[in-house]
Amino acid sequence: MAMFRIRLLLDFVAIGLIVACLAYWWRDNLTHEIFGAALFLLVIGHNLFNRRWYGRIGKGKRDAVRIFNIATIICLAIAMLIMLVTSLLISRDLFAFMALDGGFAIREIHMFAGYWLLLIIAVHLGTRWSVVMNIVGGMTGYAGPRWPVTLVSRILAAIIVLWGIRSSFEMAFGSKLLLTYSLDMWDFNEAAWGFFVNYASIIGLYAALSHYALMAVRHRWA
Repeated sequence: MAMFRIRLLLDFVAIGLIVACLAYWWRDNLTHEIFGAALFLLVIGHNLFNRRWYGRIGKGKRDAVRIFNIATIICLAIAMLIMLVTSLLISRDLFAFMALDGGFAIREIHMFAGYWLLLIIAVHLGTRWSVVMNIVGGMTGYAGPRWPVTLVSRILAAIIVLWGIRSSFEMAFGSKLLLTYSLDMWDFNEAAWGFFVNYASIIGLYAALSHYALMAVRHRWA
């Protein structure tokens, strides 16, 4: 159980690093690249922790939920690979010796992949949400009736979903996923915390949508 808790903590740190990387103007370029390098180290660690999963990928029943999980992980791997390659090609500090001159198009691809990475990892989190809640429940040691926990969790989920919808418009998230230019520019001098809260709610929105959608599919085919 202790190992699962460590894995859970590292996974949430990785999600935090993704959001921190999106906040490019919050700090300087070197900090951005350090966050990115730390993220890739955590991704390597995550894959080492879950290496047995790859050996079981071709085994067992392949229902709609399992196929969706596999597809999500494949998309996540592709997005991470694009992020890695493009980050090396536009690096100005840590890996400047590998960078290409100019590279405007590569920067555009890098940003585009970054926002899709956030979306995909939110969906991936949603596919694992039951596991996350079981671990958190075990950490709290709560042994009472389940209905109060279920009620509170659903109220919190509703609040996060509503805030995530609002934040999606405020941060022009849809435009960024479509690689279209938007006029939004977050002022980190006034309220940097708002940027992180908004993107955390967007992650929560898509995690909740994927979680409850998969629950509906399971009940439909049960």
